[in-house]
Amino acid sequence: MTAKTTPITISEPAPAPHPFWSGAFRPMFLFAGLTAVVAVVWWVAGVAHGVPTPSLGTASLWHAHEMIFGFGGAAIGGFLLTAIANWTGRPGIQGKLLMLLAACWIIARLAVGFGTALPASLAIIGGIGYFMALIAIAGRELILGRNYRNLKILGILGLIMTLDGLFIAGSLDLIALDPMAVYQTAILLIVFLISLIGGRIIPAFTRNWLMRERPDVSMPVMFNRFDGLCLAALGLAIVIGLFDINGIFFGGALLITAALHGIRMVRWRGVHTLRDPLVAMLHFAYFWVPVGLAALGVAHIWPDVLAPRDGLHGLTGGAMACMIIAIGGRAALGHTGRELRASFALNMAFGLVWISTALRLSIGQFDDAYIPVLAAATLCWLVGWLAFLIGYAPVLLGPSKKKTRGIPVK
Repeated sequence: MTAKTTPITISEPAPAPHPFWSGAFRPMFLFAGLTAVVAVVWWVAGVAHGVPTPSLGTASLWHAHEMIFGFGGAAIGGFLLTAIANWTGRPGIQGKLLMLLAACWIIARLAVGFGTALPASLAIIGGIGYFMALIAIAGRELILGRNYRNLKILGILGLIMTLDGLFIAGSLDLIALDPMAVYQTAILLIVFLISLIGGRIIPAFTRNWLMRERPDVSMPVMFNRFDGLCLAALGLAIVIGLFDINGIFFGGALLITAALHGIRMVRWRGVHTLRDPLVAMLHFAYFWVPVGLAALGVAHIWPDVLAPRDGLHGLTGGAMACMIIAIGGRAALGHTGRELRASFALNMAFGLVWISTALRLSIGQFDDAYIPVLAAATLCWLVGWLAFLIGYAPVLLGPSKKKTRGIPVK
């Protein structure tokens, strides 16, 4: 008898994606850094030198949109999808799915940049396409990972996406809605997201460091009912702002919320972390949440003291941008297996953007030197983000060095 032989099938292993497409934090934090530079330089060049600038009704509305929904949206996607992989224990999205998300973000930038020239429906659908894709991907990962408790984050993303669409529609005069009112609400909603997630990761990272380096001091208070009160107060302030956009009730709600978040921050024991800039940055970034909320509250109650647009910069340039640098720098190191130590570039980037926020927030107090102070704030912002890109683009683009570390948030 002749024995039958079993054919041997040799299959090639699936090629690994380029390191750049191996984790959502890589392209999305790089996109955020690039937008922080390009959207500011292009807008300033248009205002000061008449350089043709993308327009969403006006060049200023395009600039405002991109600094919130483009810059902030990219960072939200980079952090959230990286965190979800840790929460669920599933591999992070990579390869073609990540390329699809990045493509949606780029298409959104083009749709908004050419918003005036495109049919309105295409501008809106293209503009919100990134958030639609982000919600779909994040929801899929949370459900497959049975992490249902964090599905509430998708609701916040859905509201941000809705505000994105309303901003575009209002800017193109499709609806009778002030885009800047939408802009303010979107900023506060992103600050709510920072407060929700930051309220978990900041004390967690701080506790880990203190237990290792300063076990003799009091540990930070982890998320509890008081944190829930802080979030509820901010949520209530956002709702009040929808009906009392420029009123005293809105301003008062913001001041109360600022006080609560200031107390919350003290409970995290950040004063003991100054020896480690990578941990201290998280606290210095969150500092702008209570300060920015207080500034915006003052601006709505006493507009002669502080203009609302200046008050908002405490939340955008401060809470948003500083937290992006603090989290983005940490993610770039931890998730590529590098030592968790702040480099000169990261310290420089964070410090300059922090100073830029302080200058921009106080600009109304310098009537005789408005332009020089504005120029100094802009220069600090640009040099700071260039330092981030120079220092961290090679990390984001290059291969990991060893096993990566997760984000200790459940």
